[in-house]
Amino acid sequence: MGVWGPAIFSDDTASDIRSEYRELLEDQVPDEEATQRILHRYQDLDDDEVHVLWLALAAAQQQAGRLEDRVRDEALRIIDTGEGLEYWAEEADDGDGADLKKRKAALQALRTKLTGPQPSRKKIRRPYRPTTDLVPGDLLSYTPAQGATLVFRVIGVESNRHFEAPVMQRLDWSEHTAPTFDQAVALPDHPGAPRPDGSVDDWCICAGSGRTKDPDWQGIDLQHLGRQEDWTAVDDAHYSFANWAFYATQFEHSFAQERLGS
Repeated sequence: MGVWGPAIFSDDTASDIRSEYRELLEDQVPDEEATQRILHRYQDLDDDEVHVLWLALAAAQQQAGRLEDRVRDEALRIIDTGEGLEYWAEEADDGDGADLKKRKAALQALRTKLTGPQPSRKKIRRPYRPTTDLVPGDLLSYTPAQGATLVFRVIGVESNRHFEAPVMQRLDWSEHTAPTFDQAVALPDHPGAPRPDGSVDDWCICAGSGRTKDPDWQGIDLQHLGRQEDWTAVDDAHYSFANWAFYATQFEHSFAQERLGS
């Protein structure tokens, strides 16, 4: 159990339960079925973690306006009996006891919410999920105001519940003007640049749009050079992730200056 604080959701298990429960509601799973799925998923928790399940589920349901009686009653039993406080008591023995007091306060705050007037049932929809029209093999270029044109190959597409975004490998090109498609196809990967810690930044990035109003690759003036149809996607690339607007700034400054100074 990874715990980083005394708040109800300040441990890995509780945080996961809240996220998974909400995702079920976003998918329009009926309330009681969502509860059953969470209970089933976490039925094999160790004895010293079971209390986390009921507390987290009760808190998540209360926030969503869907608090079920049986979940509330089990959470209240845990709070009233002090179940699960053993960890915090042990921590208190090694310190000043501040976290034990904070945990008890968090439990009492949750108790007040569970026994008080409940919020109305909230309508929960799946949030916006950005997608991309780029596919592995696409070749792109960006020409900054100064410095070398940056050339990228899309080597994969990262796709999960929250976003779909291209993974792009920078290619080794040092001219100010963009290469032709045939030139870009033949380019090797950028050799990378050393980081302060001695590792190498190989310029593999994943870029997406976090909100509907955020720009996509066309919105930051990336140019599409063509598509290398025979390119096989890379599934295990290590990359840094940010939105397109952030990378546009990087393209104009960090990347360009790195080339000018070489």
